Amino acid sequence: MSRGRAPLVIGHRGAPVHAPENTLASFERALRDGADWIECDVRLTADDAPIILHDATLDRTTDGRGPAAALPLARVLRLDAGSWYGSRFRGERVPTLQELLTLLDGRAGVNLELKTEDEGPKVRPAQVRLALAVEAVIAGARFRGPIVISSFSRPALQAARAAMPRARLGFLASRSTRGLGAADRALGLFSFHPHARLATARRLATARRLGLKLLVW
Repeated sequence: MSRGRAPLVIGHRGAPVHAPENTLASFERALRDGADWIECDVRLTADDAPIILHDATLDRTTDGRGPAAALPLARVLRLDAGSWYGSRFRGERVPTLQELLTLLDGRAGVNLELKTEDEGPKVRPAQVRLALAVEAVIAGARFRGPIVISSFSRPALQAARAAMPRARLGFLASRSTRGLGAADRALGLFSFHPHARLATARRLATARRLGLKLLVW
């Protein structure tokens, strides 16, 4: 993330080549493999509990069906999030944000990507609820290590800034870097997270001029 030092190793959803993504087993394997940071995805259950899950639906990575946001936490925690990957991971659960922070405390930094299905130019209620829920868990955890809150959605980052005035915010981009400067001025970004195909010398130089850390994926 900075010049003059070796690049950070960040486990994307943990170590998904070796364990089911976004599970405690995957995060633990990433730590054993030498990850400096963990990247994962945070979304809400029906009762506004922040869980670690990439997809909007449960179908791909659990034995559940339908939107995660339609189920309360107690039901989500009963799902099997490991058997789809391999029988030895049977019984792995969808982790809560609290469980993730407990596992990583003092061992690694964490990049929490905010996931909501509400898109558009304005902040939506679901984004506000997610930001507030994440803030509450982080405040209670007293996590010993760096945390970055990231999103592709500028409104989601706006909600995060309102809920967490001192948070490190990261702006994700997969197709364009348009609006990076405006987002930095409005939100006070900490980092820029471009897809590798966007990581040209010119774009990276622009991010550096803004004083942003770089997390290329």
